[in-house]
Formats: sequence, structure tokens, C-alpha cells
Amino acid sequence: MRQETKILLVAFAVVLVALVLAFFAMRASKRPVQQNQATTMQVWQVTLCYPDLKASKLVKLSLSVGATSMERVVSEIFERLKSPDSPDLSPAVPAGAKLLSVRREGDILVLDVSDEFTQPEFWQGSDVAHLRLQALVHTLTSLPQIRAVRILVNGQIPEALGGHEELSEPIEPDPTL
Repeated sequence: MRQETKILLVAFAVVLVALVLAFFAMRASKRPVQQNQATTMQVWQVTLCYPDLKASKLVKLSLSVGATSMERVVSEIFERLKSPDSPDLSPAVPAGAKLLSVRREGDILVLDVSDEFTQPEFWQGSDVAHLRLQALVHTLTSLPQIRAVRILVNGQIPEALGGHEELSEPIEPDPTL
């Protein structure tokens, strides 16, 4: 009986070791796939648009952005639209505004932004408000398969920007600009 007990204990230990090794092998094989998906860099071609308030027009600049997701691209764009490289151009986004979240709903890009986005002095004047909002919309609709942009402030539909630019519906690019 003693010999049988030893054999059973050894068999049990072998099975236990095999199960532990199989478990760790499965976990290890899953890790690289997740890391590869998270770090797959894609290059996005974007048209950055800034308002030229003196000439009442949009100035378009081509840009390549490397990112792992559309959300990261939109975050990069949002930050770049706060401060144009040229002193002749104006920002399309207030400097203190934060991008809280980004999501797609079909061909509509939904941005949820902080309260600072609606600073009245930034959106002052109907032409200024229209050019700045359209710079943002034209830029974001240059992304693949995005037709319009919906802007929420802290998850809610905000008042009209500067009292002129209504945000209750998704905004499409103005073809006249």
C-alpha cells in the first residue's frame, strides 16, 4: 500500500505541475498579442485648419500624426488647435479647454469637452465664432469616415457658442470656407 500511495502522490504532483505550466503558458501567449495591439502605430493624414480672422478664412495645413487609435489622434489634434505655429493664425480651441472623451457614432465624431471650451470671450462675434468652430469641424472631418462633429460640454449639450453657433445637432463642415 505504501508503494501505491507514493505512485499516486507522484502522479498527482506531475498533473499539478502540468496544469500550472499550461496555465502560465496560456497567459504568456496572450500577453504579446495584447501588447502588439496596444502598440500598433498607425499614421493618420490630417488637414489641420486654423482661422485667419483678418482674412475671414480657414488656412489648411497637412499633417501626419502617428498614433495607436483615433482617440489619440483626436487628442493630439485638439491640443494642436490651441496654438497655431504662425502668428497670423488664431487658435480654433481655447487654451484651457480639455478633451474629456472621444467616441464615434457612425460617421459622427462626438467630443466631450470641459467648461473652458465655452469661454464667451473666445467665441465673441458671430464671424469669429463661426470660423473657429468650423476650423475644428473641418479638421476633424478630415479624418477617415467622419462626416460631422457633435460637441458636448461635460456630457451635456451646451448653449450656443458666443450666442451664435448652435451645438444641439452635429456640425458639418461649411463648404463655403
